[in-house]
Amino acid sequence: MTSPASVLQIVAHPDDDLYFMNPATFQGLKAGTRTTTVYLTAGDALGKNPRPWQTGPVVEDREAYGKARQNGIKAAYAFMTLGDRTAAWKPATLSTAAGAVAEVYSLADAPWVTLVFLNIRQHGTPEGPARSLHVLWRDEVEAVPTLVPSGGLVHEAYRYTRTGLVRTLVQIMDLVRPTLIRTMDPDPDRLVHDEKFPQRHDYGDLSDHCDHTAAALFCWVALDHYQGPGENGTFAVEAYRGYYNERWPHNLGPQAVSLKEFFLNVYGAADGHDCGDPAGSGDYSVGLNSRGTGWLQSTAPRYPVGAHWLLPDRRGRLAAFTVINQQAAVWLEAEPGSDHWRGPFFLGGGPLAPGLAVSLTPDGRWQIFAERLSHLAADDGHVREIVLLEQAERDGAFPGWITLGNPSAGDARRDRHLGGPVVTRDGRGRLHVFVRNAGQGLHSRVQDADGTWGEWQDLRGYDLQEGIAALTAPNGRVEVFGASREGVFHWAQGSLDEPLTRAPRFRLATAAGAVSAVVQPSGQVMTVYRQPDSGRLLMAQEDAPGGRWAQPASSIGGRGGYGSVALAAGPVPEAGTLVACRSDLGGVAYRFLPGADQPWQELSAAALGGTVVGAPAAAFDALGRATIAVVGADGRLAVARQAAPGAVEFGPWTVAG
Repeated sequence: MTSPASVLQIVAHPDDDLYFMNPATFQGLKAGTRTTTVYLTAGDALGKNPRPWQTGPVVEDREAYGKARQNGIKAAYAFMTLGDRTAAWKPATLSTAAGAVAEVYSLADAPWVTLVFLNIRQHGTPEGPARSLHVLWRDEVEAVPTLVPSGGLVHEAYRYTRTGLVRTLVQIMDLVRPTLIRTMDPDPDRLVHDEKFPQRHDYGDLSDHCDHTAAALFCWVALDHYQGPGENGTFAVEAYRGYYNERWPHNLGPQAVSLKEFFLNVYGAADGHDCGDPAGSGDYSVGLNSRGTGWLQSTAPRYPVGAHWLLPDRRGRLAAFTVINQQAAVWLEAEPGSDHWRGPFFLGGGPLAPGLAVSLTPDGRWQIFAERLSHLAADDGHVREIVLLEQAERDGAFPGWITLGNPSAGDARRDRHLGGPVVTRDGRGRLHVFVRNAGQGLHSRVQDADGTWGEWQDLRGYDLQEGIAALTAPNGRVEVFGASREGVFHWAQGSLDEPLTRAPRFRLATAAGAVSAVVQPSGQVMTVYRQPDSGRLLMAQEDAPGGRWAQPASSIGGRGGYGSVALAAGPVPEAGTLVACRSDLGGVAYRFLPGADQPWQELSAAALGGTVVGAPAAAFDALGRATIAVVGADGRLAVARQAAPGAVEFGPWTVAG
C-alpha cells in the first residue's frame, strides 16, 4: 500500500459496486488502497439463478442464490486486485453491535481487501415483509431477518432492527477507519414514466431500487456517529446514482465500459467457470447481459462536485474549499504562490452534501454555500436546504450558518430532490444562487448589494441533468449553462436590470453530465463538457465577447473519466485556459486551450489512494502558475502546480493536511 487511504463502500447488493461505483473501486484496488465493501442484503431476490446451459425447470433456492452471489463478487474482487479470480480468501465472522453475526472474507494474498456480508434477506420470508431493507428504513417493521447462505460461515438466522443496523455500520466504520466512504444515492430523482421511459427497474416514481436508497440513508445516519479515521484524520463521502444511469446520456467511454463489463462477466461466471460450489459460481443472469440494462455505461455521482472550489482571496492567496468530515473546510496558502498550506480549518454546517459553492464579496469577505441534508426521515418528511456561511468582516470569523431554504419547501414529496448550489456575482454586486429543482428545472435566489435576499424564482427549464454552471460575463451580466437530455441550454440577462431568461434557440450538442463554463483571457465565454458514449470532451465558445454562438461544439479529445471539468482562465492571453478532469486511470488529465496540437497530460493519483474524490479544481496562482487541486481517497488536499508559467509540465502533488 502506498497511501494512508482506507475506502469503505456500503451498498445494498453484491454487484452494486461493480455497476455503479466502478471504475473508482478498481482504481483504488489497483493502487493497493485498503478497501472494505459491506453488502447489507444477501441479494436473494426471487431466489432463482438459472445456469445458461440449464434446460429444465428453475427451482427457487434463496440460500443457494445468496451464496452464488458471494462467490461471484469474491471472484470479481480477486481479479480486480490480483488478476486471479481463483485467489484464496481467508474467512472470518464478525459479531455485530446488533447481536447478529456477519460473514467476513479477506484476500489471503492481499489482506487489505475485505468483503463483509450482513446477509439481510432482500425480500424477507414468505410470512414476513417484502423488500426488507426498505420497510426497515420506513419503520414499517420492528426487525428484518437474515438469510443463511448455503455452506456459509454462519449457521443460524438473526434479526436487525433499525437501531441495530445503524450501530453495526458505525461499528464497521470504527473498525475500518475509512478516509473515504462511498454510498448509493439517498435522494434519487423523481421521474415521469411514460412510453419513452416505461416503468422497468425503478421503485414507484423514483429513479432507483428502493434497497439502494435505504442502504444510502442508513449509511448517512451512521455517518453522524463516525468520529473519523483517527487523530487529525479526515474523511470524505461520495454518493453514486444507481438505476438513474439508464435514463440519461451515458458518460463513460468504450474502454471504461468494457472494463466494467469484464468484471461483471467475472461476477456472473459468463464463461461458465466452475468454482466447485454446488450453490453456483456467480449471478448467471448478469453474465454477458450487463450492458442490456443501461446501468454500467455511466458512473454518475449523485452530487457532481463543481470545479470552482479553488479561488484567490483579496491578498492573492489561493483558498481551497470542500466538504470534509461532512462539514465545510478550507485550506489557505501561507503566502501568495507558496507551496505551504495552512488547514484544514473546519467551518461546521453538517451534514453537508459533497461540494461547496464559494464567492468573494466586493469588500473581500468569503461566502460559502452548500446543500444540507437537514433531516433524514423514515417517511416522506425529508428536509434538504441550501445553507450559507458568511464572514462578518475581512479575515474575520464566520458567525454562523443561515438557511436559504429550498424552492420546494413544504412539499414533502419534492423537498429532497434538490441540486447543489452554484453562485456568481453580477456587475452591480448582486449575488445569484442557482439550483436544479425537484422538477429538473432551474431556480434562482438573489442577494442585493445591501445584503437583503429576494425569494426563490423559477427560471423554468426541463430535463436538466445535475451539474449547472454560472458565470459573469465581461459586461457584468450573469449567464447559466445546464445540460438537458436534448442539449445544453443557456440562460442570460438581457441587461443588468432584467432577470435571467432561457434563450429558446440556443442549444449546443447533448452533454453527458455536468457543464462547465469560463470567461477566457480573450473575454469570450467558453463551455466544456463530456460527450455521450465517447469519454471525450466537447468545447464551444462565443464567436466574440458577447457575440453569437455560431459554431457547434467540437471535440478537444481527452482521456476518459467522468464528473465535472475544471476550467481556469490564465491571467494573460498567452497563458491560455487550463482544462482538467478525472481520467480513466483515476488521476487527473489536463491540457491548455487554445493549442490544437497540445497533447493531454496525466497527473497520477496512485499516491493519493488511486483515485480522487469528486472533481478537481483549477486556478492560476499569484505567480501566474496554473494550479490543480484535488481531494485524494486519503481525505487530504493535494495540489500540483505548473513547473513555470507557460510550461506544459506540472510538478508533483503537494499534500496539505
